[in-house]
Amino acid sequence: MYNLEKLSTLLGGEIKGDKVQKLTGLAPFFQAKKGEVTFAAEDKFLTKLGETDATVLVVPELEEYLPNKTYIVVEKNPRELMPILLKFFKKEVLFPIKAIEDSVVIGERVRIAPNVYIGHGAKIGNDVTIHPNVYIGQDAVIGEGSILYPNAVVREFCILGKDCILQPGAVIGSDGFGYTKVDGNNIKIEQIGRVVLENDVEIGANTTIDRGAIGDTIIKKYTKIDNLVQLGHNAIIGENCFIISQVGIAGSTEVGDNCTLAGQVGVAGHIKIGDNVVLGAQSGVSGNVAPNQVLSGNPPVSVKEHLKIKASLKKLPELVKRVKKLEKN
Repeated sequence: MYNLEKLSTLLGGEIKGDKVQKLTGLAPFFQAKKGEVTFAAEDKFLTKLGETDATVLVVPELEEYLPNKTYIVVEKNPRELMPILLKFFKKEVLFPIKAIEDSVVIGERVRIAPNVYIGHGAKIGNDVTIHPNVYIGQDAVIGEGSILYPNAVVREFCILGKDCILQPGAVIGSDGFGYTKVDGNNIKIEQIGRVVLENDVEIGANTTIDRGAIGDTIIKKYTKIDNLVQLGHNAIIGENCFIISQVGIAGSTEVGDNCTLAGQVGVAGHIKIGDNVVLGAQSGVSGNVAPNQVLSGNPPVSVKEHLKIKASLKKLPELVKRVKKLEKN
């Protein structure tokens, strides 16, 4: 539990509303539950304060405060206070003491190779196979039947479901690329969320999946992710997706169910891709994509249209010559 008055003092804020005694944690605006704290900096949140279930909201000075909420009113933009806010809610991570800590819970028929580290409070399910040089962090959960190949990393608090596979060098729960400008300097924002892999997810070699800044990065069941893929913090990937090599998906983007993103697709942050979407290789996605489409290009268009555009490009040098000739005449 966290103390409201201590948090308010740390942020230099003023409490308005009931001085609740029990705060359970920090959560994103729309995912927050009763007992949790969230913050609202932009109009897209400030105009929807009634749509969050959070008990406490960190906000700038408002003209009107909704009832049944507690506010910490701050002078600065709440986003500038994020480094302080996240550091306050960050859980303590214990330093390694021995290769397999005493508090680890290990199921039946688990195979653990040499040079493996399993952190404080971690839980390993039945029939798990852990190859050499794997790192499993504090309070991580590895579901039954999962296989972790050499040099895979599952950082603290992350969760793997049943029958997951991590190929060599996969990193689950690295810090998201989160920074904010404070007095002109780039200041790190603590990443206090987790990565959650649902059942039957496979992660390719040297693929990195960032933990959520607030809340979780989620890969849903039966999704398969290839080698050398980067997923940003708080991304959500739907069920039964294929994410092919060298795809990059920025933070807080949602990909629907049954999607295929071919090699080197780049996806911007804070957008939504609908169900049953196929994106051709090297597509660049900067806006929302409606469901049930097969697209390619930058920006993505129908595959037939994209092929016409590519064919037209071959004629471009000759067209330029003809235009210059016409201009002279």
